[in-house]
Formats: sequence, structure tokens, C-alpha cells
Amino acid sequence: MSVVQEHLTEWRRDPLIRNSFFLMATTALGAGSGFLFWLVVARFYPTAQVGQASSLLSCVALLSYFSLFGFSNALIRYLPTSAHRAQDTSTAICSVLVCGVVVSLTFAVVGPWFAADLGFVRSSLPHLGLFVLLACGAAVNLLTDSIFLAARAAGANLLINGIFMSVIKLALPIATVAFGAFGIFAASGIASTLAAAISLGAIRRSLRIPVRVEIAWASLRRMVRYSMTSYLSGSLNIIPQIALPIIVLHHLGPIVAAVYFMALQISNLICAVSYAIGESLFAEGSHESRDLRTLAARSGGLMFGITGAAVLVVIALARPILQLFGDDYARIGTSTLIIFAATALAVAFHTWTSFLLRVTCQMRALVLSDVVFVVVILAVALWKVPDGLDWAPIAWGAGNLVAGLVAAGALRKPVKP
Repeated sequence: MSVVQEHLTEWRRDPLIRNSFFLMATTALGAGSGFLFWLVVARFYPTAQVGQASSLLSCVALLSYFSLFGFSNALIRYLPTSAHRAQDTSTAICSVLVCGVVVSLTFAVVGPWFAADLGFVRSSLPHLGLFVLLACGAAVNLLTDSIFLAARAAGANLLINGIFMSVIKLALPIATVAFGAFGIFAASGIASTLAAAISLGAIRRSLRIPVRVEIAWASLRRMVRYSMTSYLSGSLNIIPQIALPIIVLHHLGPIVAAVYFMALQISNLICAVSYAIGESLFAEGSHESRDLRTLAARSGGLMFGITGAAVLVVIALARPILQLFGDDYARIGTSTLIIFAATALAVAFHTWTSFLLRVTCQMRALVLSDVVFVVVILAVALWKVPDGLDWAPIAWGAGNLVAGLVAAGALRKPVKP
């Protein structure tokens, strides 16, 4: 057997590398199918309906996150060593369903008051019922991703969400043209809900975890503190992602804001590597059989190695990449994209330290680092973005770097889970 074959065999047997690969592949397939989905939609639907549907789907993505209430992270942390896997899994799924119903109904009632163009979600009782069902399906589908990861079965998630859901998502928009903007939403929502149903079946059959309709109070008490703190941490991380585009739009105008958005999306493709490896680190670190110090070193090396290579590629090709979208993007945004790409290393550092805090259950330190993350980004952005677009990625990188340093400081005195 050659040296290369030996390394490939070793990597296939290593759950950290294997699950990281599956997560990255799932993300890549999801991004590719999403791009094709909007190409199909743009061809068959009027622009106004595309705008309505894209806004609704963006809202549903946030609703799904809010419906999780941190249970996804709690399952990754506790499920690998739990003596009550069925109770913990069933409790998390049922809790997310209940939260999903409440959150989606609230949005359906309140949302159109602030965005009249989204009033079609409650235009009739069937519309409202289907909206709630599909929003809950999207939330459960996110939760099942965490269950597969906790069970070291991210390959199943690749098959279901990476391949099956992508195929269904691409096939449905043509069949739902008659339903207008709601048809676009339904096409995406049905694909996600079907994937959730198949995932639940796979959890029962392949992982041998019997999912039941129950909320076990013992499981809920065991997970709720961790889940709520994790939920707070995630909510803090969302704030700069919402605020930065608004700051750029307000101070620099819509054309520059469009350039910023495109540069950020390209940068996010690099950062997806960090998130995938970080989640795999989180899952493996939650298994008591793994040496955390060794695991942290290996995951850090993998994360910075791949991210660093991707950064160099994007920096070298920044202008040609933006040129694909138009001359204005290349003229205005080349330096912005280069800086955004460089900040991916700071994002990797912050991601790595944050997931280590989750593994060691240092949740107060995690929230503190996230507060620092928000404050630094907003302070730099509000102060300097009026001077030019390049300050937006500088603010983003500074926030990630300082937050990562705060988290690293806390890791010097780890708390035993």
C-alpha cells in the first residue's frame, strides 16, 4: 500500500476528518443547488414574486434558528454520552416543534404589519397552515443535522440534505408556478420538510434511536440551561450579520451595499470550512473517549491549513471573481474582497476557540466573547465605515480576532464538563 493510500485510509477512519468532509460536501451541494434553484425561479416567476419569496425564505431561516432554542448544540454536547438517547432526542424534537409552531404563527400574524408584501402567508387558512408546517419542518431538519453529527453519521446528512433535498428543491419550482410567490416558498419548504421526515426515519432505523412524541422533563432539565446559553450566544453572533449591511447601506449607498454583499458571500464560502471542522470538533470533543488537547491541536491544524490555502486562492483571483458579476463589483470591491478573505483566518480562530468553549461547557466565557465580538464590530463599523467600504471587513476581522483572544484566555483554565 502506498503512502497516499495509507493516509487516505487513516483519514477515512478518523471521525474528525470524515465528518468535516461530509459537512463541507453538504454545504457545497447546498450552495450549488441554491444557486441553481434561484436561476430556475428567476426564469419561471416574475421578479416581484421572486423578491417576495426571497424575503420570506430569509425570514424563515431566522425563524428556524429561533425555533431551535439551542437544542441543536445541546444534543451535540450531551447525546454522545447520554444514557437516555431516545428521551433526549424525542424531547428536543418535540420542543423544537412546539417552539416552531409558536414562532411561525407569531410571525404570520405580526410580520405582515411590518412587511405588507408578505401578507400572502395568511391570505387563507390553508396558506397559514402550510406555512406553519413548512417552517416547523425546516427547524426540525436543522435539528436532525445535529443528531447525525452527534452520532458520527454526518454521511447520512450528506445523502439526505446534500443530495436528496437538492434534487427535490430543484424539481419543485416548475410545479408550483401557479401559486406565485408562495409557490417558490413552498418548493423550498417542501424539500426541507421531506428531508426532515426522511431524517427522522433514518434516526430510528440506522441510529436505532426510537423517536416518540414526548417531552421528558428530566431530559429537558438536563439540556435547557446549556441550550438557552447556546441560544443566547448564537443570537449575539447574528447581530453584526444584520447590522453591518444596514450600516454600509446607510453610509455608502445601495450600489456599494450590493458590492459588500457579494464580497461577503464569497468570503462566507471560505469560512464554511471553519464552521464544518468546528462542528466536527464539537461533536468529537463531546465523546469522552477522545483526548481534547490532541483533538484541539489536530482540528486547529486542519482548519487553518485548509482555510489558509483558500484565502490565498481568493486573494490571487479576487478581481477576476468579482468581474464575473460586473465591472462595478470589480472596481469597487476588489480590495474589500481581499480583506474579507484575509479575515477568514480570524474567523477560523474565533470559531475554533468558541467550539472548544462549548465542549468544555464554559458557557459564560462563550457569551462574554460573543458580547466582545458584537461590541468591537459595531464600534469599528460605526466609527470608520463612513470613510470607505474596506472598513467593513476590517471591523469584521477585528471583532473575530478580539473575541477569539478572549475565548482563548478562558481556555487556559478549562472547566471539566
